[in-house]
Amino acid sequence: MREDLENILSRVLETSKDAAKYKSLLVESINAVKTPPRGGELLKPGVVTLPRASCFIFIGDLHGDLVSTYSVLKFVWNRFTEDCVLVFLGDYIDRGDHQLETLALALSLKELYSERVVLLRGNHEPPEWLMPYPHDYPLHLRSRFSSEWRDLYSLSLSLFEALPITAILEEFFVALHGGPPRRVLTSSSWREAFEVGGESFSKSVLEDILWSDPVESNVDYLESPRGAGVLFGRKITESTLQLIRGKYIIRGHEAVNGVRTCHNGSVFTVFTASTVYSLNCAGVLQLTYRSAENTYTPQPLCVKSLS
Repeated sequence: MREDLENILSRVLETSKDAAKYKSLLVESINAVKTPPRGGELLKPGVVTLPRASCFIFIGDLHGDLVSTYSVLKFVWNRFTEDCVLVFLGDYIDRGDHQLETLALALSLKELYSERVVLLRGNHEPPEWLMPYPHDYPLHLRSRFSSEWRDLYSLSLSLFEALPITAILEEFFVALHGGPPRRVLTSSSWREAFEVGGESFSKSVLEDILWSDPVESNVDYLESPRGAGVLFGRKITESTLQLIRGKYIIRGHEAVNGVRTCHNGSVFTVFTASTVYSLNCAGVLQLTYRSAENTYTPQPLCVKSLS
């Protein structure tokens, strides 16, 4: 049974104002985020295999935008049934005014509904060797918790390292923050391409997945103006979908107005932080299973943020 969303938010607001409560949530979440949905599996070093469900709801970059986050959750709350999985595509922090609250809300949902919520890592949940700009989450911690912020930031980095970076439902889709690794072009299976079985991801694969963007081109890939990752062309999309025998790549990372499609409708970019970027639409994507056709039907949704 779903708890009232307002009650969850009320507890989150209390937690994010109390250093001890916030620390406890971070500590507990380091293991909680590794729990796969019921019927799925977490494969080392951080790939979640998903079960077939009646629907999947994908929420894009949040960037400390609590207004958009709450608006989208309120909009989809009745759709979030026992057989529906909620997938966050990363970037919970940086840029917005309510970074602690937004991260705490996502972590609280994982804690409450561990078998129906997946939290993926974004490039703003960074490894220490690849920091994004801006990365003002530490400043928000220091502003609120002047004496404990260093410990809380260290715990946050440990949490970010625990987040899986890819979710895959074979025959249907792959979800990640940026884009597929370039290794799909030379790999014989998606497990090889995503380095399944290793103790940790290589820097090149982690960078590709967290930082890359699609480009409408038949090239393999191009240098990215971001300074990390690549611009991946249709060949990488086609190779990825061949390896999983699926139809869709679902990702975030770009500040589009809601949901954008490219590569002939096979790549969906979902962006939710509408008020931080002064956009008209907080994006969310729903995939609904159609048993008669054995397929998932995509439904891009535009949510107006609550005032």
